[in-house]
Amino acid sequence: IKTQEDTLTLYDRILHHFTTSMSTIEVASAHASEINREFAKYFADGISHGCGAYSAYVISGRSPKMLEPLIRLFDVNGIRWSSVRQKTKDKGFNYFTGKEENLEIGEGDIVVSSRQPKAALVKVLFEPRSVLADSSTYDITAWSLPYAFGVQAWAVKDELSAVAPPALTKKPDFSWQSPYGYLMEYDAFSDAVLMASLLREGVKLRYAEKSFVYEGKTYHPGTIIILKKGNEGRLGVIENLISKSHAVIDPVSSGFMESGIDFGSDKVHLLKKLRVAALTGKMANPNAAGEVWYFFEQQLGYPITMLNAVDPSSLDLRNYDVLIIPNGDYPFLSDKEGSVSLRNWVRQGGKLIVMEQAAARLAAGEWGLKLKKSEEKEKNAEGNSYADLKKYGNRDRDGIVNNVPGAIYKVELDNTHPLAFGYPDYYFSLKQNSDLYEFSKEGWNVGVIKKEKQVSGFVGSNVKDKVQDGTVIGTMPLGSGQVIYFADDPLFRSFWENGKLMFLNAVFLTGN
Repeated sequence: IKTQEDTLTLYDRILHHFTTSMSTIEVASAHASEINREFAKYFADGISHGCGAYSAYVISGRSPKMLEPLIRLFDVNGIRWSSVRQKTKDKGFNYFTGKEENLEIGEGDIVVSSRQPKAALVKVLFEPRSVLADSSTYDITAWSLPYAFGVQAWAVKDELSAVAPPALTKKPDFSWQSPYGYLMEYDAFSDAVLMASLLREGVKLRYAEKSFVYEGKTYHPGTIIILKKGNEGRLGVIENLISKSHAVIDPVSSGFMESGIDFGSDKVHLLKKLRVAALTGKMANPNAAGEVWYFFEQQLGYPITMLNAVDPSSLDLRNYDVLIIPNGDYPFLSDKEGSVSLRNWVRQGGKLIVMEQAAARLAAGEWGLKLKKSEEKEKNAEGNSYADLKKYGNRDRDGIVNNVPGAIYKVELDNTHPLAFGYPDYYFSLKQNSDLYEFSKEGWNVGVIKKEKQVSGFVGSNVKDKVQDGTVIGTMPLGSGQVIYFADDPLFRSFWENGKLMFLNAVFLTGN
């Protein structure tokens, strides 16, 4: 506020909002009985009739730990859920295949009935394919929970018998008893959080790159190995952290396995306590930088340093092992001279993680990463393009033909790579752009989109055919270091739960 006129303008705005609010309260007070009656009727109708074409939604995680974040979301929002009483067979829409299929519902699977007070919210959150009245939207066009949380789900039309919800997975009553060590399953974000917590406290960990069998149980790639040797002074810390988790921990009495790799194999790698930094400042998208900051400080509890990217040439990265560059516009990444120091840091063993527009900027430089180009537009017989002849009044609607406003795509994963440990051979990504990268010969194409892999949401007609046959998640070696790139945001609004494990794989596992 610089002048008296500014003060009066601000006063008028405050008075306008106050008057509007008071008018709303006045009208609501005059119709209090009617509002209360309709409010109660809304929830009563949800209980009696449900909402939408499906009566219930069945959810089954790859492990019980995967269901916990979803259950917490239900509880916070007052969504009722229950567990299946006994095994049964039914037919429903399979979210992962996109088809109506026969299914076998197992004991312990979660059921969310559409007949409940929050029936409308349940329908919206489980919408298999979002239906848009108008594709010109300000936000994402797909958000279905099974894709966001990476849990197998079916939408069924029959009522299902279920019981009251059980407690979350019981936490292990852990005490260090094995004279040799323990094995920890690695297939959920909560496992990666425990891993990061142990590393933060200086615990020495290893992970297996290949599967193995011990006492008849198969342990998959990514399994965390906690040995007593080297951790003698931290056994109390290990006990405390594991007891607070929901991890599946098994004792091991030897480094020799029944089959597969042994602990002395070169396929068993030591994990390190890494020093992590991320860029912020005017070049970074503030929401994207905030996601990374929040993720480390509030969800992971692992130290991270936020570096201001105002003058990238002045950044001293010698004290960091990992640099995260969130979505934003960073011209220095595509500038050969401007990125010299960053490139040298990676060559000397640094790990660079770039996301969305930052990855596209990197591809415009000489890093070895190349954006997949779209085909040239067709022209008419006279050789003139009519595509440039547009009406001003249609500018918003014309623009959406080139946009991908939050559509969900099925990504094929190479889950033998550490970046995809803990996942099946697929992953659902929320795309907000049409960026794909050419298949790399030097690096690893960990996540690729092939033909017709869109599962939900709106995609502009001009880019629909472009979003196929390219890489969206990959790694590129550079000297002794690694560049890890995500075409999409795996931490989207801290809501895309299914991407968090992969992001931590990028930070801690990849390149070790």
